Amino acid sequence: MGILYLGTVLRNAGHRVTLLDCPKEKYRFNDFRSVIQQGRFDVVGFRCYSRDHNYVNHHARIVKRVNRRTLTLAGGPHPSALPEFVLESMSPDLDFAWKAEAEEGMPAFLEMFEEYGAEMPEHLLARVPGLVWRSKQEDRIVVNKPGFGIDLNSFTPAWELLDPETYPGFDQRKAYSTRIWDGFFHVSTTRGCPYPCTYCNAPNLSGKKLRHRSPDRIIEELSHLAKRYGARRFSIIDDEFTLNKKYAISFCEALIHSKLKLRWDCPNGVRADSLTPELLQLMEAAGCDALCVGIESGNERVQKLIKKRVTVDTIRQRAAMIAGCSNIRITGYFMIGFLDETEEEIRDTINFAISLPLVRAAFNVVIPIPGTQIFDDLIENGGLKLPEINWDTLTNDQVAFRRNHVSGKRLLQLQREAFLRFYSRPSVAWRVAAETLRNPDVLWASLNKLRKLSWRQETYSFTPMYLREESV
Repeated sequence: MGILYLGTVLRNAGHRVTLLDCPKEKYRFNDFRSVIQQGRFDVVGFRCYSRDHNYVNHHARIVKRVNRRTLTLAGGPHPSALPEFVLESMSPDLDFAWKAEAEEGMPAFLEMFEEYGAEMPEHLLARVPGLVWRSKQEDRIVVNKPGFGIDLNSFTPAWELLDPETYPGFDQRKAYSTRIWDGFFHVSTTRGCPYPCTYCNAPNLSGKKLRHRSPDRIIEELSHLAKRYGARRFSIIDDEFTLNKKYAISFCEALIHSKLKLRWDCPNGVRADSLTPELLQLMEAAGCDALCVGIESGNERVQKLIKKRVTVDTIRQRAAMIAGCSNIRITGYFMIGFLDETEEEIRDTINFAISLPLVRAAFNVVIPIPGTQIFDDLIENGGLKLPEINWDTLTNDQVAFRRNHVSGKRLLQLQREAFLRFYSRPSVAWRVAAETLRNPDVLWASLNKLRKLSWRQETYSFTPMYLREESV
C-alpha cells in the first residue's frame, strides 16, 4: 500500500510513475533488464524487506549495468531499520536509501535531481526527511531524520498504477468476495504504533504517534473501489485500527451511513485488549465478519519478555467476549521460538490456541527482524553478526538464529505439531474443508502448505535466483 500512496504523491508533483510487480508478472532478471532497457527511466526505486536484500541488490546492479546514470533508491522496512548498512552493502549500485515514510521528502528530492542531476548540493540533501545518502564532504553515510508530518488526508492510493484487474484470480476473487480473507483491496486508515513489542518494527516505519485518515476520505476511496473495480470486500491492514475506539466507532458509523454494504476484515492483527462488546457489535453492523488477533504466546513469562503489555487471562477473556457478543470470526496469530523460550512454554502456546474460540490459527517461527529489540539483542550478544547474516533465511518458515533451549530442528517439529493439533480437530477441520473446497486456488494453496510442513528444513537448500542469474 505504501507504494500506491507514494505513487499518488509523485504523480501529483508532475512525475511519470510506473509500477512493476515482478512476481505477479513472473519476471526473471532477464525480463527485468528488458523493462529497464525499454523504459529508459531516470529513477528506479525498490521496496525492500529484509528477506529481499540480495534480490534488491542484484536488481540495482542490473539497472546500473543498463545505464550508470539512472538513479537507484531503496525504501521499506529493511533500509528503514539498517539505513547505513543497506546503502554501504549495496554500494556502488544503490545511490540512495530511505528511512521510514517517503511521501513527505521524495517530491522535493526528485525536484532537486531534476535541477542538479547527480551532483545535488549536500546542504539541500540534508533537508530531505528520511533520506539516506553519502556525504563526500564528511566521508560518511548520513541518515536524515524521518518525516512523519504529512497530512494523511492529502492523498489516496493510486490503485490504477497497480491495475488490479490484471492480477491472477481477480475475477474469481470477486465471485468469492463474500468469504473472509478473499478480498483483494487493502485499505489503510491509520499509521503509527505506540507499543514497544520486541518482535515488531512498526514504530520505526510509521512512528509511535497514532495518526488517522478521515473516515469521509476512506469512504470516498471505498466508493471508488466499488464503482471502478466492483469491490465487494476490503481488508483494513492497520497495525492499530481499534486502539482509538472513538475513531473506530466514527469509521464504522460512516461506513454504515454510506450504504456501500461492503464486507470487510482485519487481517493484520488487532489487540485483544482494545476490543469491547459495543465496538465489536458496531463493527459487525458495519460489515466486519472476521478479524485476526495478535496473541503471540500463551505463556505469561514470554508475554512479559516480548513486552506485549497484555496478560494471557485478558486474551482468554476477550476471545470469549468476541465469540459471545458477535458472529465475527477470529483467527489467532501465534509466534514460537523466542530466544529464551523453552519447549514447555511453546507447548503452553499450542494448548492455549486450542482452548480459544478461534476459527483459524497461524503458528510462525520468530524472525529476527531488523529494527526490533530481538534483532538488536542478538547482534549485541553475538547471536547474529551483521556482515554474516543470510538474509534469505528471514522468513517465518526458516530458522535464522540459534535459540537458548530449543534446536532449530525441534522448533520446526513443534510448529508442525501446532498446526496438526489445531486443524485436526473435527469441528475445525470440517469448517476449513468446507471453505477450502469451494475455491480450487485456496485448496491448492492449503495442500501446498501441508506439503511444505511435512518436508520443511531449518533453511532452504536450493540456489536462489539471484545467484543462478548472477551474470544478467
